Amino acid sequence: MNRVPPGSDRGARETPRRWLTAFISMAAGVAIANNYALQPALPAVAQSFHLPLTAMGIVAGSMQAGYMAGIVLLIPLGDKVSPARIVSWQFAVLAMALIAAGYAPTLPALAVAGCVTGAMATNAVHLATVAFRASPPESRGRAVGTVGTGISAGILLSRFVGGLLSQATSWRTMLMLFGVVSFLLACLTYRLLSNDVQRSQHGYLGLLRSLPSVLFRYRLLQEGVIVGACWFFVFSMLWVTLVLAVAGAPLNLNTAQAGMFSFAGVLGLFATRAAGRAADRFGYRPVIACGFALVLAGVAILLVARSSIAGTAIGLVLFDVGCFSAQVANQTRLLAIDVNARSRIYSVYMFFYYAAGALGSVLGPLLFARYGWDLVCTVGIAMSALGLMITCAHHLGGRRRGEPALE
Repeated sequence: MNRVPPGSDRGARETPRRWLTAFISMAAGVAIANNYALQPALPAVAQSFHLPLTAMGIVAGSMQAGYMAGIVLLIPLGDKVSPARIVSWQFAVLAMALIAAGYAPTLPALAVAGCVTGAMATNAVHLATVAFRASPPESRGRAVGTVGTGISAGILLSRFVGGLLSQATSWRTMLMLFGVVSFLLACLTYRLLSNDVQRSQHGYLGLLRSLPSVLFRYRLLQEGVIVGACWFFVFSMLWVTLVLAVAGAPLNLNTAQAGMFSFAGVLGLFATRAAGRAADRFGYRPVIACGFALVLAGVAILLVARSSIAGTAIGLVLFDVGCFSAQVANQTRLLAIDVNARSRIYSVYMFFYYAAGALGSVLGPLLFARYGWDLVCTVGIAMSALGLMITCAHHLGGRRRGEPALE
């Protein structure tokens, strides 16, 4: 199987496009799963190191810190290095980090390996841009939606698979098995992905220095950053606070029962491909606006139906479907802004996206402890309404200026 000649923007070889997209989706799901697979085994990790469970926050935090660092320091390389090289290289380093974590003799050593694991897990972001490049313009939304499905499935299934493997073997063996899978993906991605040399003439430091100018240069990126921050702030705030809310009156659910609500996210997986197809057909802003409308409806139901398990489940389904749909449409339009700066655009977007999520995760429990669930939902409604108004205002303004309908 020959590589695509340099200069091709499709990024695919002779592999049928739909199978390549499916492979990219699976690889992205595996990459992001490594950030969460150890979480169910943290009690066993604490026992291995003879440490209190509270010390395990260092492990989980190291992976998230590594992921944020990777978004800023590694994702911009996608504008300079070919997909085959950058993705396979990150999977290879990820494999070594996971195996090192499996052999870690101390908690600090595990935290360092966790930080590297988190940074290399940003391969999921690289692969979303690869899927976009490998698809024709009329189906790019569908391709990004497919990869979004893989990433979401990886997050949802990672804790289950990680816990199952840890229970059957040990947490160390589980990490090594994930390392073996990552090594196999390093070989496959090198073989299947494009070896095109990217268009940017910047060196590595030049790529990093250009990130602020990328944000200020593109008005559509600024809009995408703001609206994406709105819904991911709400998403993180509500999901972190939900367990606290349903643990008290009137539902009084235990942790296991509250965890069942996470299955509402499964329906969000099915929404991603449909949202991608809708964005290809009707335009991105209409899909984002519909996503915000679903988020508003879901949060409103969570506010008024907090005494009902069925009502809470319905609210979460609408909420998740809205967030996933808006995310796919937003990602797709941002990746289309500038072929020479796709990875840097995505890096800027994802940095602010996760920063907003982190803020929501911190603020949610504080608001709940002081003011209760009603105010948490009210803030969620206000932020969602803000995002919807911004989207509608830009859509109407764009139509008056004669901008392309698909924006």
